[in-house]
Amino acid sequence: MKNRFVIASIAALCVGGLAVAGCSSSKKESSSTTTAAPTTTAAKATSSTVGNVLPPIIITPQMADANTGGTVKVPPIKVGDTVVFNMGTIQKGVTISIAPNTNPSVFEVTSKGSNDGTVSMNAGGKAIAAGTTQVSLGAGGAGVENFLGTYTLVITK
Repeated sequence: MKNRFVIASIAALCVGGLAVAGCSSSKKESSSTTTAAPTTTAAKATSSTVGNVLPPIIITPQMADANTGGTVKVPPIKVGDTVVFNMGTIQKGVTISIAPNTNPSVFEVTSKGSNDGTVSMNAGGKAIAAGTTQVSLGAGGAGVENFLGTYTLVITK
């Protein structure tokens, strides 16, 4: 009986040791465990989300007010949306300036567009409150002085 107890104890230790050894790895790897955030499906076909990040609202030259040549409506903008003014390829040395908007409590300018020869950046801002504002853009520098248009932004909650 004593031998059976010793053999059973050794067998239990071996099985436990194998279980622990099976959980370890001899490789020296650093790995992290991540949990994917649930994705959401947009309610409308006109808006999309990737995870919890909303895409920016892209404003193009065709969206300028009709009296400055616009032919396309500005898309809906909600409080918290990022707005990017995509004025096409900006020449090296040119800066896109955003004139003070008519209602700064509604829209905050966060960046001017520019091209320093290595990086080209679009002008943009953020919708911070519900309301209406007009934003005017112009291009200057590198021998370019050009009015790009006035854009009416209607921001909703």
